[in-house]
Amino acid sequence: MKIGGFGHLSDYAQIAAAGYDYAELDIPEIAALEEPELTALQAQIASKIPVPIASRLLPAAEALFFRPDFNPESLADCLKTSCRKTAQLGVRAVILGNGKARSTLHSEDAQHDEVFIEALRLMARTAASYQQELILEPLGPRYSNYINTLEQAVSVIERAGEANIFTMADLRHMVGAGEDFADLKIFLPYIHHLHIDYPLSFPERRYPSLDDDYDYSGFLGAVSAAGFNGTITVEADVPADWQAAHAQITALLEALCPVKEWSECGDPESNSVLSEDRSIRQHG
Repeated sequence: MKIGGFGHLSDYAQIAAAGYDYAELDIPEIAALEEPELTALQAQIASKIPVPIASRLLPAAEALFFRPDFNPESLADCLKTSCRKTAQLGVRAVILGNGKARSTLHSEDAQHDEVFIEALRLMARTAASYQQELILEPLGPRYSNYINTLEQAVSVIERAGEANIFTMADLRHMVGAGEDFADLKIFLPYIHHLHIDYPLSFPERRYPSLDDDYDYSGFLGAVSAAGFNGTITVEADVPADWQAAHAQITALLEALCPVKEWSECGDPESNSVLSEDRSIRQHG
């Protein structure tokens, strides 16, 4: 299991120095970099820790996909830029969260989501052209009203029919949607990433701690039982002290999931975007 720190580009050096295995960064920030800045960041990453995953595929912060005038092709240039620049940095998986952008406008919209499916195909094909996976993130109802659970994400993935689309599990969103942690095992072939934070606060996202009034053992135990051995990012608010934050999450994982069990569970090639063999799921 690899533990990642989530932050802005300005946090990257501190994430690396704190001891995380990798960093998860923001795609629109990367896409906005000029070529000299991108090259400099690429060199910095080569000497520190990798950035195999990046999140927030689109800069959109309001309803987009279910607007009557939306055309998936309007995203083509943005997607090419984002995938090209992230791929240059070594990013192998891009996450589509974008809860506001994908929220429906009317109660019946989710029954007529063919345009969203077509947009998802365009995202997947663009990512594939840069040897990347597309990860569709289920979001709890506080964040979106469309695709809230792993089951719903997998249903949409199957409809899209592109072999490089996967999903992920976020503790906060599983709790928010009332999802059974047993779904981690059921949908394991589709799960290529995890997020964790303290799930009960809103909108604050605190770092998990052994002192919290939330028992993380249910989620982490289900992760271990499912055989997941990929990447887990602490997607929380940027901490004041990155080293203290890393020590805090490491203590929690070591206490609730013994290191030997945590590091050896599952097939390390089956669900880690850090692996050279990313084991793209095949249909049929």
